[in-house]
Amino acid sequence: MKKEIIINTFTEFQDQLVDIKRTCLCRGAGNASYVLTPSLFRFGVSSDIDKIESDMMWFFKTQAKAHLQRLPESEIEWLAIARHHGLPTRLLDWTLSPLVACFFAVSRRPDTDGVVHLYNIDRAERQEAIDLKKLKVITAYFPTHSDKRLTAQSGMFTIHPTRQPTLHSGKVKKIIIPRAAKKDILELLVKFGIHHATLFPDLDGLSNFIKYLIVSR
Repeated sequence: MKKEIIINTFTEFQDQLVDIKRTCLCRGAGNASYVLTPSLFRFGVSSDIDKIESDMMWFFKTQAKAHLQRLPESEIEWLAIARHHGLPTRLLDWTLSPLVACFFAVSRRPDTDGVVHLYNIDRAERQEAIDLKKLKVITAYFPTHSDKRLTAQSGMFTIHPTRQPTLHSGKVKKIIIPRAAKKDILELLVKFGIHHATLFPDLDGLSNFIKYLIVSR
């Protein structure tokens, strides 16, 4: 199996999905040069990552409690909430839906080629089974779907230990989507109900979908 392939149509994209597992993790990015490294390790700090993460999470927890209807039950759930709201963490977002991943690849950065990463995993852990202090390898897990966006996007995470921040490309298949193909593929995804309003079921998602409809008509 080729580890990297270029497609130009939605049909060609579908052809690449025939052999993937139901547990395949998918991630779309608007820029084909994207590296599979969580935001914590791309934060511009090269030393003492663990302490920096600890300090950020401590401050986040002290201030976030006033904004949450239900407090997280574990450290990994805290990380997921922090990631959702833009704080750099050791979590990397994935989806079980290749169409959702394709949307993120073609709906952003119209000036450059996009990419969908496919990562076939043998198993995923339950969230409560992960001990962050003993984490030694990149681990996929099923998150608690306490957020509407996470549910709508069939969201999954990989969590990355400090000593292994990047998921190496040898384990991942890359589907490159040229920038010239993005517009047509996006239009098809919208027809299939894959768009901002369905993947972001809130007023922000609705507003972005309305903007797309106006600009693209």
